[in-house]
Amino acid sequence: MTDQGAVSLDELRSNAVVLEVRRTVLELCTSTDAIVAAVSGGRDSVALATALATLHDAGHIAAVTIGHVHHHRRPEADGEAALVEETAARLGLPFAIRHLDADPHATPAQLRTARYEALEAIASASQSPMIATAHQAQDQLETVLAAIVRGTGPRGLVGMPAIRPLSDNVSLVRPMLEVDRSAAGDLCSLAGLTWCDDPTNTDPETLRGRLRRDVLPVLESLRPGVASRLASGTAVRAAASLALDEAVVRPQEMDDDAVQWSRHSLADVGKGLCQASLMATARAMVAAADGLSSASILSATTAILDTRQHCRVFELGCGVVAIVDAMRVRMQILASTQPIESRPPK
Repeated sequence: MTDQGAVSLDELRSNAVVLEVRRTVLELCTSTDAIVAAVSGGRDSVALATALATLHDAGHIAAVTIGHVHHHRRPEADGEAALVEETAARLGLPFAIRHLDADPHATPAQLRTARYEALEAIASASQSPMIATAHQAQDQLETVLAAIVRGTGPRGLVGMPAIRPLSDNVSLVRPMLEVDRSAAGDLCSLAGLTWCDDPTNTDPETLRGRLRRDVLPVLESLRPGVASRLASGTAVRAAASLALDEAVVRPQEMDDDAVQWSRHSLADVGKGLCQASLMATARAMVAAADGLSSASILSATTAILDTRQHCRVFELGCGVVAIVDAMRVRMQILASTQPIESRPPK
């Protein structure tokens, strides 16, 4: 790392953000791994770059490359790219940039996919098996709140995972998920580095922007430190979600637009797991699961558990129906308007 003025390397090494990034990186990576730091120029990503540069200097990371994706969608983008390149130079790290076409009709999901593909290209060129992003505690809270608004199941309450594969050779790691946003700014100031704020982050026309502007400040005022507490409980929620996912009863028969269980296989596991099994399967069958009705799934569950033998049909939403008869439970898609995203595993 190049000279940052009055701050010493020891001061940076003892910074809370650097210590948290060190803990996470050493837990998820090895010291021989090279890492691409995805740096947009915002406060959080500049803090991430600073922390990784400090860990590289201390010998905890083999190599760090500062990666920037230029979307060419905003007037400020050129200045942001220049700032990231200057930051890389001040930290003594190599800089790599990828340019994307400024498609004005691209959706946020399409932009995210293109951004990760560009970062993967940088990782491949630098022989780095890891890409680090600067998602922090407030981002995690926003993710969980957005999932709740959409009507998530248990898996949505987990939020973003600390690590996930992007391809066979590259993984995405998020070492700042338990870092408070203000602490990231403090690290940048300590290192004498500036950042730029993306105005779209608080755009009230987007769900995340509205949550960030109007909801998170209220939650923080009611219970200071709420984002960090939620982030610290991610592992527990993830374990609970995994346990539930492993316990649900999978359909015994499947075809293109329907699945089927024997009725007793669902009845035998009890009300809670029966309901969870129906919900998990219905969610896997449709792309827009927020239209599913929990009340209807509960009604279908009650029917499965009672002793009546006649055939009953329950509309679950999103064009999905559950049919309960004396021996079987069948779930199928009647409407063609809802595309099938994935099939429930056997």
